Amino acid sequence: MRASQVLSFPEGVSASADGDGKLAIEAPWGRVVLRRLAPPVRGALLRLVHPGDSVGRLAAGLGAAPGALAPFFFYVRHLLGRGLVQITASAAGRPLATLLPTGPSFALARRDVSDGPYLLSRFAYLRRAEGDAVLESPRSAARIILHEQRAAALACALMTPATIAHVARRVPGLSAEAAGDLASLFLGAGMLAEVDQDGASAEDADVSLVSWEFHDLLFHARSREGRHDVPVGDTCRFLGRLGPPPAVKPAGAGETIDLRCPDPERIALDDPPLARVMEQRRSIRDYAAEPITAGQLGEFLYRTARVRARWEEEVETPAGVARIEVTSRPYPSGGALFALEIYPVVQSCRDLAPGLYHYDPAGHRLERLSAVTAEVGQLVRHAGMAAGIAAEMVQVLLIFAARFQRAAWKYESLAYALILKEAGVLMQTMYLAATAMGLAPCALGTGDSEVFARAVGGNYYEESSVGEFLLGSTG
Repeated sequence: MRASQVLSFPEGVSASADGDGKLAIEAPWGRVVLRRLAPPVRGALLRLVHPGDSVGRLAAGLGAAPGALAPFFFYVRHLLGRGLVQITASAAGRPLATLLPTGPSFALARRDVSDGPYLLSRFAYLRRAEGDAVLESPRSAARIILHEQRAAALACALMTPATIAHVARRVPGLSAEAAGDLASLFLGAGMLAEVDQDGASAEDADVSLVSWEFHDLLFHARSREGRHDVPVGDTCRFLGRLGPPPAVKPAGAGETIDLRCPDPERIALDDPPLARVMEQRRSIRDYAAEPITAGQLGEFLYRTARVRARWEEEVETPAGVARIEVTSRPYPSGGALFALEIYPVVQSCRDLAPGLYHYDPAGHRLERLSAVTAEVGQLVRHAGMAAGIAAEMVQVLLIFAARFQRAAWKYESLAYALILKEAGVLMQTMYLAATAMGLAPCALGTGDSEVFARAVGGNYYEESSVGEFLLGSTG
């Protein structure tokens, strides 16, 4: 921390002391009590009540009390990890940027900026959040609020390697001291990477980071706890604003085809043991000359995705009781929400016309959406390429589409992660059912969500494809 930077408690955080050396810090999200504090340390911590005081003035005041400086900064670092202290870089009394810790793993870098070149981390990103410009990174358990354009300009100037002194000359109205304060703040939050004499970033030399793509690391960090302060779990944050989406997507007005319901007792008697099915499970891309039948497709969907039961549950939330309709199906889903819809694309199936269908898991039937349109043909060709087979070999392509709001209405931060986990367990369920039935299963690693949205005529942001699975006959 530089002498001109300001330390403070966030707004809404208060502190009170008693005569026994105890300091109580009260925040909307919790309370921290520090005990047996020396009077100078306790007095300096009390000065952190918003708007706080500069590091230089705090250090100068503590310098007169032997042994007080180190304990003070020890407690400051402890409170930083609890999200109870923020650091602000200013210029001429105007705040430029503020560092806010967002997780208990946050540890402020113990070094100041050097004379060498720096580069903005390739994982750092700028976004709007509640009216503020915010600089964040999945590598950091902190965010930086940019109060002024000069702070944003410094971040942009570090898109290419540069010394902080050079950057200060490129940003109008930014003094060398203010640039140093800002850069120190960025460095302390893990937003900067040092650059060596060959122009290589220290971040890019870290073998543990090289394989991470920006969006993968961001998704990992933001859908799990530890590095952010966004609520996680079944918050039902849209209660009172949006109604919960239904457990089963309402049927359309198109043609419907009832599917065969197999006899569960016959399945129990005739199916091979689970251990054998799991050992024999594999991806099969070679199909018999005779395609899969509509009866086999119906039994397959019955075994893997039908609605077995339907009921309502109550969830206690800070805003009151939420009532959510849930279902039971053959595969698991977070909160029994089942956000996935199955869209069979039929190219070759006995007793079923080629085209795009939607599976109704409650009625165990198919709704015909379209014939083989240009978009449907694209989906089949893409599936063939993903599987490494000719497009004309594809018999049935099952597309998993997520009704995103179904999961996001109840769950915060981890909704999309739950959707992908659901897609994974559905794929495994399909693999096992297909193996037991003697069919050819093959999960695909990619698909075109944009083409799918056009094929079904839907809203990309309401419902979009997240998984694909090929199914066919075997010889």
